[in-house]
Amino acid sequence: MVIIMEIETSSQKKAKIINKITRWQKKLTKLTDKKDKNYLDEYKISALMEKIALHQKLIVTFEEPEDEAKIKRALIKEEHKRHQILHGNITQAIIIICFPLAVYALFNSFYGLLDSIMASSIKNAAAASGAINISNIMVISQIKSMISAFGAGIAGGGAVLVSRYYGAANLPEAKKTASNMILVSLITSLLILILLVPLASIILKIAQVPQITDSVILYFRLILVELIFVSINNIFIGLEKIKGNSKKIFILNIAVLIIKLVLNLIFVYAIRVDSIIYLEIATIFGQAFLLVYGCVVMLSKKNILQITIKNMQPHKKYIIPVLRLSIPIFLGKFVMSLGKTTVNALCGSYYSEATNGLIVGALGVSNNLSGLVTNTTNVFEEGESTIVSQNIGNKNLDRTISTFFRTLIIVAIISLIGYISVRFIFLDQLTSLFSIGKNDSNMMSTYIKEIFVFDSLSIPSLGLTSALLGLLYGYGKTFLSSILNFSRVGIRIISLIVCHSIGLNYKAAGISMGISNILISIMALGFLIYFLVNLKKNGYNGLRLTKKQGEN
Repeated sequence: MVIIMEIETSSQKKAKIINKITRWQKKLTKLTDKKDKNYLDEYKISALMEKIALHQKLIVTFEEPEDEAKIKRALIKEEHKRHQILHGNITQAIIIICFPLAVYALFNSFYGLLDSIMASSIKNAAAASGAINISNIMVISQIKSMISAFGAGIAGGGAVLVSRYYGAANLPEAKKTASNMILVSLITSLLILILLVPLASIILKIAQVPQITDSVILYFRLILVELIFVSINNIFIGLEKIKGNSKKIFILNIAVLIIKLVLNLIFVYAIRVDSIIYLEIATIFGQAFLLVYGCVVMLSKKNILQITIKNMQPHKKYIIPVLRLSIPIFLGKFVMSLGKTTVNALCGSYYSEATNGLIVGALGVSNNLSGLVTNTTNVFEEGESTIVSQNIGNKNLDRTISTFFRTLIIVAIISLIGYISVRFIFLDQLTSLFSIGKNDSNMMSTYIKEIFVFDSLSIPSLGLTSALLGLLYGYGKTFLSSILNFSRVGIRIISLIVCHSIGLNYKAAGISMGISNILISIMALGFLIYFLVNLKKNGYNGLRLTKKQGEN
């Protein structure tokens, strides 16, 4: 009976696919026969042909045993996504890979703001014993970013190599590289945990966390545990992104946000906990869910980039190239976070007394407001590098340049809309959410606004640099990207010190950001021109640009 039901179900699925193909073929015929075709018509024709080809391959699998058929169908779909990245419409590929992740990044940024609001409401966290005020949260979040840069660097550098093998259809090497990424990430994460847990209080003192209590120390140690999960999850997300499974990543990340949000609401408003450590516990539960799901997918035979214990055996052929690309990425992200931590410490030292201790919190909130847009555009950096890497593996440099320029246009549009929205339309509503006490509410809002006037310049600046970094990462030019990130931090710190030395008040925290963002934009433009001229003149690894720029 079960067998009959399975056969009937397979037959029904096959019939549905045939009906779809028939409808698509009719549409294709109409579009093909159309005399005056525009760009949109050509795009529709290309998309329909790809759909028909994919589903014709899927039909054949229904004649095979169900277990084998499921695996083959999964592999056919992965191969189709790979084909789209290498030969399909570039703009469509960028949108398919990046748009779901960009929406998630936006939601995650809003969640970060909400998380801070809930943290500040835990028994009036600004004053309660064992709780953390907004300034503590902002400082600790930068320490977290510094440490998580290890995992992000491994995921980013390894993804570039896996993408190239994947683009060249060399799946055995792609699987071995991915497996060694997991191994390196596990080893580094455990080492970090072992080394930093005993040093938690010292690290918090060096970072000048305003209120160090047992609760704060425990909170920081829980973050270290969470980062082990995050490092593996970053690799899982990177591998799924390579396969074009952005929709799956989006759904999973939204599930993680929902888990964290529900638990936070229970902890803060139902149980009414008196410590922020419960917010971190909620985060760990969310990341643990993603870790379990990710491990199941990565170890599955249906996974075209399956992770196996056999492939996880350390081999310098895979580990050294991963580290060679990962270390510069790590250093860039680490230095960026270290720079923010240093700026927070300097601002606290320079202006804490004058602002009643609110300056670090205001600076952190201002950064989070910019992050509503910049975190969204940064997603395109990662998606772009994936597409660029795969097309290099497929020996097509023209599509890499087309990918960059189309990513730049998309990011520029998002940055412009985001800048206008956050800077001019919703600023008052957003800043009004961050009050840590009735007496300080107006002051906090004023500080945030005055700093954000200059900090908001990071939105267009980071939009340009994210598109450039995506191109550089894709080509493995992580050294150039590190120079850009180092320069951003150096300029920011120097400009803050200079502004303070000439007698500027707390607004110098924002002015220094504005100066660094403008200078980095100019620097990024110079890097872009240098890279493109050098690529056209010398090519890359024996490959050269042709006269015809990437079609589609």
